[in-house]
Amino acid sequence: VQTKLYRPPLQTDFVPRPQLLEQLDGWQQRPLTLVSAPAGYGKTTLVSSWLESLECPTAWLSLDEHDSDLELFLTYFLASVQTSFPDAVEETVALMGGVELPPLRVLSNSLTNELNGLPQRLVLVIDDYHVIDESRIDELFSELLKHPPSPLHLVVVTRTDPPISLNQLRALGKVTEIRTQQLRFSVPDTIELLEQLLRVEVDKEAASLLEEKTEGWVTGIRLAALSM
Repeated sequence: VQTKLYRPPLQTDFVPRPQLLEQLDGWQQRPLTLVSAPAGYGKTTLVSSWLESLECPTAWLSLDEHDSDLELFLTYFLASVQTSFPDAVEETVALMGGVELPPLRVLSNSLTNELNGLPQRLVLVIDDYHVIDESRIDELFSELLKHPPSPLHLVVVTRTDPPISLNQLRALGKVTEIRTQQLRFSVPDTIELLEQLLRVEVDKEAASLLEEKTEGWVTGIRLAALSM
């Protein structure tokens, strides 16, 4: 499904989040960015808007419940890399062409080595990682992050934290994290969204009350505006 490899377009009522974009811009020294929050907090929108500001190649993979299979997942993962570098990861693609998949360590070693040979930096986003319940996919990520390929920066967008060694990555300064508290809309964000949706000037007190009632949940603010 080719459309799973496309970055989602921004909505017309998109509200810029410069403070979060600045935090994401620290990616150069870290192999992983984790954007983790429940549904409706604007995770995908934030990351999609951030990619627009980058000058290096980027790739996108949107997962669904059918992708929790190592072979299918790897097929999409490799295809997403090849959207930016068509001649990359060919050896790993060949390894997957046999009757059976090679051992996980063989796959991870091949993938790490080929990604390490990319000619430019690549930011690769994996959206909706929470649908994965295959432990071998989690193990593959863990192996990639043990000795991360220097050109690759992974961005994992998820509703729940993946079962990888996050504490170790934090201790080594190898992960940027954006969570619910940071994604919550402030009163100024709420005013901007409401004014875009309602096309009228919004009172700060009313916006503050709505922000308090929704706890900055952007979907809740949008639904409240639509009900108006």
